[in-house]
Amino acid sequence: MLIIVVVAVVVVLLGPAAHAQAPWPAEPLGSATNLTPIEGPGDNDFHDDLSGAFWNPQTRTLWLVRNGPGGNSKLWAAVEDGMGSFEIDQRAGARGEWTSFGDLEGVTQADLGEDTVYLMIEGEERIKEYDVSSYGVATLVNDWDTSVHLPRSGGKGAEGITFVPDAHLSAAGFVDSTGALYTSTQGMGGLMFVGHQNGGSIFVFDLDRNTGGFVFVGEYGTGHADTSGLEFDRSTGLLYAYHDAGIDRLSVIDLTSSPIAGQSRRLFTTVALFDGPADENNEGIAVMAAADCQNEQRGFFITTDDGGPNSLRWYQAFSHGCEGTGLPVPSVGSRGLFLLFVTVLFFGSRLASPGPVSSGKT
Repeated sequence: MLIIVVVAVVVVLLGPAAHAQAPWPAEPLGSATNLTPIEGPGDNDFHDDLSGAFWNPQTRTLWLVRNGPGGNSKLWAAVEDGMGSFEIDQRAGARGEWTSFGDLEGVTQADLGEDTVYLMIEGEERIKEYDVSSYGVATLVNDWDTSVHLPRSGGKGAEGITFVPDAHLSAAGFVDSTGALYTSTQGMGGLMFVGHQNGGSIFVFDLDRNTGGFVFVGEYGTGHADTSGLEFDRSTGLLYAYHDAGIDRLSVIDLTSSPIAGQSRRLFTTVALFDGPADENNEGIAVMAAADCQNEQRGFFITTDDGGPNSLRWYQAFSHGCEGTGLPVPSVGSRGLFLLFVTVLFFGSRLASPGPVSSGKT
């Protein structure tokens, strides 16, 4: 009987297996909204090398990037068109489009109200900050050489980038490579996470915008050999990581981690794992905030490198993170194990001493 109680308590506290792979939590590929035509008619610039995305819930802007050397790389700002779709933004008569960044693979923002983007340049393995307040003109502000910490191998380099604010790091109990609690110390109010194709790890940096310096916080494994896209959801405190190169899975990470024996890196805790919508060269992801959930669904964007006329898809029935649907399994940790132990002892003692037995007579 005590064994049964222990199993029951474990199920209640842990729920389903944290790493159990689940089906794609949105509509199938063929039912997703194709946003590729918003860049222009015919064979437009989205068709080749669309490699990254970021959703700004404050300005309601979808940032998109295209890789490629020299002038082939591009950055776009897309906004809702008021008719259920998106369009490339306009400002002062100029189009929200910028060019010539090198092998541009990822984009994110830190201050959601600031006209600043942070770009991940593969090959250079550098993070660059640009002022994009003037549409069509990108002004380089900072260039952090993070290459010494990023293990590029041939064509496998840094792909995804996202910013995680300190409030979320603190709430999750995020720790550095030594296991010590860590929030930013260089003035940005958060940390920059970089996903890599060579080994699939996520590398974390504490950037200084004033000096151009940085602190390397640590390397965190994902359990997969490739990470091509990253998006931190500030509305839920969860990190989404897309694993490409034939893996095609979406991991949900709660920012907690555990040490890996014999290594200096740690392993992030995956609280949910989903099949991708299709076995394609999916390189960029973005997710709308939980405030956008309607009927337990919200928007999720995927960019497909060399996807031709189907390079940008908008999945409007993405359920994970919406009320009552797809909520992540919490990490147990040492505190959870202690509570589990106490609970088992309590119920075990109650079963061992059931109290007086009634005769059934009145």
